Amino acid sequence: MTAQRREESLSDVPISVSAFTPERLDSQGVRSIDDIARLTPGVTFTRGDGRNAAASVIAIRGISSTVASSTTGIYLDDTPIQTRIIGAGAAGFNTYPAVFDLERVEVLRGPQGTLFGSGSEGGTLRFITPKPSLTDYSVYARAETAFIDHGGQTYEGGAAAGGPIIEGKLGFRLSAYQRRDGGYVDRVNTDPNPGDAPFAVFDLDPSTPPTVLPTRDKANFVVEKDANSMESRVIRGALMFAPTDAVEITASIYYQKLDNNDTNQYWEHLSDPDNGLYAKGLPIRQPSKDRFWLPSLSISWDLGPVHLFSNTSYFDRHQQALNDYTAFESAIWARHWEFPVGMFAPATQINDHSGWTQEFRLESSDADSRLQWVVGMFYQTTSQESIQRVQNTFLPDLFFDAVGVPLAVVFGVGLGEGLYTFNQDPVTSNDEQLAGFLQGDFDLTEKLSVTAGVRVADTKFDATAFYNGPVVGPAGVNDSGASEETPVTPKFGLSYQMTQDNLLYATAAKGFRVGGYNPQIGLPCTPQVVSLGYIPSADNPTGRPTTFESDTLWSYEVGTKNTLLGGRGQLNASIYYIDWDNIQQGVGIGSCGFGFTINAGKAVSQGFDLEASFMPTDQLTLGTAFGYNNAEFKETVFGGPTALVSQISDGDTIPGSPWSVTLNGQYDFIVLETDAFIRFDYEYHSEGPDDTAGLNLANRSPFQAPVDPLTFIPTPETQLLSMRAGAQIGNLNISVFARNLLNENPNLGRGDLSFQPVPFGTDAHNYTGQTLQPRTMGATITYRY
Repeated sequence: MTAQRREESLSDVPISVSAFTPERLDSQGVRSIDDIARLTPGVTFTRGDGRNAAASVIAIRGISSTVASSTTGIYLDDTPIQTRIIGAGAAGFNTYPAVFDLERVEVLRGPQGTLFGSGSEGGTLRFITPKPSLTDYSVYARAETAFIDHGGQTYEGGAAAGGPIIEGKLGFRLSAYQRRDGGYVDRVNTDPNPGDAPFAVFDLDPSTPPTVLPTRDKANFVVEKDANSMESRVIRGALMFAPTDAVEITASIYYQKLDNNDTNQYWEHLSDPDNGLYAKGLPIRQPSKDRFWLPSLSISWDLGPVHLFSNTSYFDRHQQALNDYTAFESAIWARHWEFPVGMFAPATQINDHSGWTQEFRLESSDADSRLQWVVGMFYQTTSQESIQRVQNTFLPDLFFDAVGVPLAVVFGVGLGEGLYTFNQDPVTSNDEQLAGFLQGDFDLTEKLSVTAGVRVADTKFDATAFYNGPVVGPAGVNDSGASEETPVTPKFGLSYQMTQDNLLYATAAKGFRVGGYNPQIGLPCTPQVVSLGYIPSADNPTGRPTTFESDTLWSYEVGTKNTLLGGRGQLNASIYYIDWDNIQQGVGIGSCGFGFTINAGKAVSQGFDLEASFMPTDQLTLGTAFGYNNAEFKETVFGGPTALVSQISDGDTIPGSPWSVTLNGQYDFIVLETDAFIRFDYEYHSEGPDDTAGLNLANRSPFQAPVDPLTFIPTPETQLLSMRAGAQIGNLNISVFARNLLNENPNLGRGDLSFQPVPFGTDAHNYTGQTLQPRTMGATITYRY
């Protein structure tokens, strides 16, 4: 593996890391980052925010964020691809490569700022693709089909091949992959009045007229069955050229496109999870898409005592989502939940991200030397453009009916371009980073080694924005912000090789996340912002803080790696303590739907992780992984200088599952002279803290109603049991599987569409939920040569 930017055995790397080989990915049925996170101690991953099915938050050892830059570095080979969140309601969230034709996936726990930079404050996730071979041909193919209980069908197919074109000089690797994940949440017509059908299908560009669905003769009619399906497509090509024995030049291109048909959110009062029935009644389908391509050129040059590596790459990504703001718009402007039948308020979020990355690394080549070192230079320049358009052509009539005064009279302007209540078009941000880094490992004795490293970076950030529409006033708003910082992220470590099979280590490392810019918020928010202690000005009419600073942390870790029982057992374990300071937090202004980011408070995260495997016989393999994390705020936080209500109190627990456990076992046997196997994988995550402490500030604004204990349920206990059985026939592996065999359906994230009317007037609330994919059963065929 290359967690320290050089080839090493996993058991020799003195950091906490989990590695997934192609064989492990296939045997455990790993198909996405969601699966990787569930199988890795210390990592949590949540998918979907009720508006965008691909929106996600990843946390490593309790360090995560829903604002600004990512706290986890996401790498495709040697290129960081994580995304900054900018703009109001932006679709800016991380993308993750599909799990197909990968050499391995590495999860590095703890800050990796010295070797991987500011995006790796809590840890780093690396997707590493196979290099073309100059000597050997290889083929990998996989096909799968599955059926979801009370849901749709899943299927996939992919193939990869590579080998020499000119023996020893020129090689290739090509792969193509497509997957469709079936849905299980239906969209239904909830209107109680026969003949009325407030449903429409918009294109991702809602400025085009919608296709209004035919009227129906009864309520709760299924408009679209299994709506939350998703399609993935990946194409990769690579060429390696070796003009001499010392030089390898690899050119590659990676393309990926994800299309989500709708979100995985369901409405509780329309659903029956225990019987596998999930439904929701939003009048607009909420699709999203995410496309990126990444060409790169790497050069590897063996210079004898040293090795030179260069990576040049360009990342280009386009995200787009359509959200349903119908009920929200009605409540914000008319102050009631009901909205006219046939009223639609689609909101479009677009995020474009592009940038160049260049890295040079020079490292020692003599494996027998007492000093192993790497020194490098990193340069990256990226640009993001965020657009949000909230369309509501029904607003003038709705507003007049509610208050008796025309909209344009009150706000000085009508709808932007005759369509939009709020038009952010665009927010443009630019990040530039130049960094130098070095790290060395020196053997003080045959058993004791010391590690020291440091990274010094110059980071620059600027943003400009334009807004119009009644939300921001008659003149519209031109806005900007900028920041520049020079972070220094050192690392220190000791490792003691007790025996050839047993390693002890201790590390201390600093993590860093760059600051950023707060987009403009709506003028109706101004009184609430002022009450928090912020002062409006001509350039900043609402008074919100225009920028926020970086946050940092120090992580301290002690660990051990051991090969046991004559090679039949492996045990890796670590304990850690993380001190996080000046945390970037979101402050929500609940009465108008906007918010901003501030630096607020401290937190401590502490825990341990353990991974073990054991072969009691040649036929039986057992494995387990344990993780425990306890993360608490250590300061009381207020939303502004004069805020009277605290947002977070000293001692509040950061939400999440404290305990995670995975168990797996595989038994290999022979039947009818054929190699066969049966295996199980069990995943458990404990219930989170039974209180509302530590919620993101956006959920605890003093301008919202008091926290509803029925809405903010603790992170639920989850259990997921999967089984797979099959046979190996030559190069062909054929298996059948069941995932979520027990059909567990915990509510992973309850929400309250408080502005959404509940049909038939049965309740003042409309609670929503998200859950695990229901029981899924299918078959897989893989071929390796």
